[in-house]
Amino acid sequence: MPPLLDFIERRRAWTSQGRNLGRQTFQEILVQPGLDPEANCFLLEENGDLQGFCMVTPEIPIGRAVVELEVAPRLEGAPGARELVRRAVERARELGARVAHMCLPHPSPTTELLAEEGFTLVRTYWDMVWRQRELASAELPTGFAVRPYHNGDAPVVTQVQNDAFEGSWGFCPNTVEQIEYRSGMANTSHQGILLLSEDDRAAGYCWTCLVPVENGTKGIIGMIGVVPDYRGRGISRPILLEGMKYLRSIDVTEIALQVDGSNAPAIGLYTSVGFEKAGESQWFGRELP
Repeated sequence: MPPLLDFIERRRAWTSQGRNLGRQTFQEILVQPGLDPEANCFLLEENGDLQGFCMVTPEIPIGRAVVELEVAPRLEGAPGARELVRRAVERARELGARVAHMCLPHPSPTTELLAEEGFTLVRTYWDMVWRQRELASAELPTGFAVRPYHNGDAPVVTQVQNDAFEGSWGFCPNTVEQIEYRSGMANTSHQGILLLSEDDRAAGYCWTCLVPVENGTKGIIGMIGVVPDYRGRGISRPILLEGMKYLRSIDVTEIALQVDGSNAPAIGLYTSVGFEKAGESQWFGRELP
């Protein structure tokens, strides 16, 4: 574990401020429910030094496995990186996945390698960033209230999230165990998981988290969703702003999120509160017959 954490730290260029957060979060990702790192994580070594890794996250309920690849810059596209991809594809097949998906920043030197290994572009996401001085205001409709996550809320959040994103591309329904675990990770605070309700009925939520970056800590709008019965009632903007308000209160350097580039309503929402497009990420897929 320490060599892998050291490799990740070098690649991410964390400052002393974010080092502990970054290392602890990555450790927690490796042991999250359902991952099994000993079976699903492959390492690339060169002369005894760790130079890369590939992790396969199974999402079998929707028939896919998500592959994460990271290698030293000089080895991107090299035989060692190719072997990691092939190992990951074979592991995804063993797990029973029908498709393997991998996300890369755009542009990426790994794109050509993936094309040679049978991957094709299936989705483009926008990377959006908010850096404004003032936060827009939005009032909740009468009868609605927002509160932070409490111990014991995992079943409610699980249901809200699964209902809000049912049928969305790439979304795998979560279990209560997964939500409970993620709510306690180092990069997440209960104060940063916000539940929106009308009376006692959950209507939506916003899940925020933190990522260490070179100049401090970046706030992330990880998920924001409204259950189908409450769509069209003007509550997405207020719950988004509540999440942003929380992140601003803990002095993050900026607030970021990712959104499907084909989701015009979501892009419109984020743009309306001041988010701007900062780049793109591309999802590549390979069918596994």
